[in-house]
Amino acid sequence: MYKIRPKPPTETNRIDRPVPGSFDFQQAFELSPSPLMILNRDLDYVYANAAYLATTGCTLSEIQGRNVFEAFPETEARTALFRAAFEQAFAGSENVLMTEPYAIPVDGGGMREIVWICTQIPLRNAAGEVEYVMQNAVDITEKHQREQENRVLMRELDHRVKNSLATMQAVTRMSLVDSKSMQEARDDLLARMHAMSEVQNLLVERNWAGSNIEAVLSNALIPFGYEPDGASRITLDGPHARVTAKQAQALSMALHELATNAAKYGALSNDEGTVHVGWTFNNTNGSHFDLTWRESGGPAVTKPTRRGFGMTMLTRILAQEINGDLSLDYKPDGLVCKMEGWLDNGK
Repeated sequence: MYKIRPKPPTETNRIDRPVPGSFDFQQAFELSPSPLMILNRDLDYVYANAAYLATTGCTLSEIQGRNVFEAFPETEARTALFRAAFEQAFAGSENVLMTEPYAIPVDGGGMREIVWICTQIPLRNAAGEVEYVMQNAVDITEKHQREQENRVLMRELDHRVKNSLATMQAVTRMSLVDSKSMQEARDDLLARMHAMSEVQNLLVERNWAGSNIEAVLSNALIPFGYEPDGASRITLDGPHARVTAKQAQALSMALHELATNAAKYGALSNDEGTVHVGWTFNNTNGSHFDLTWRESGGPAVTKPTRRGFGMTMLTRILAQEINGDLSLDYKPDGLVCKMEGWLDNGK
């Protein structure tokens, strides 16, 4: 809730000399870069300077003599708030309205909202009575918007950090359960954390606006020997397609597990094996895509007797993020993993 904050009266005791006779106060008021306006006790406009008129999009003749709330209609709550601030000033109390939005008409119809910090200053006549109120408005619209955006970003950052920590906890727990020794657990955990870190870097570079499949796959496979110029045993082939941040993370971790498995037992565990990753994308069919990981030239493949953490991630987490299905085919000449789903939340 916005509140009217009292402000100590402006000290004038340092002005200890008379004003030069040639000084034009009206000109100084008119040319002040800060929006200024003066109201009488009926809350009618008496005068306004050029900065105020430019901000409100009016000429002086359009508002002079009109009630401020007639010239600029406001909601009932804002009208009551500003009226209370003006009444306090007429009672002799200088005050400030902090970060208060104000509706301003725009050319061609409609309204725009600006955010002002408004100071209401009592103006006294020769008898010492408050006859007018001057309002000094400081436009902080851009600053206010940046602060609002920063709050949203901080909430989003908090959400992402918590999600990342939860993912790291799950990865750590499963790595320890799934490994045969502490050394193996350590190596697997560090490798998975590095993979998570790399995809985080990729997403940060793109302001967490997602990425494209080729960038995600390339980023995940470079530690396993992939070279973007094509001079490697790993090849990527597919059209440009966007993925969300969560899908990028899931795809990256899935490719890390497949590549790790290939480096330990499959096509990347010898000097002759190759891996081909190909995908298709059909934007006319609800952003449908399919991706195939195909190994060849490695040791003879046999289906494992137990499902480890990597395969659990592939079949559960990734399938959930792409809103689709995933299959593993342990062909004798090389593992084939097929993923099919939708990149746009299943729409």
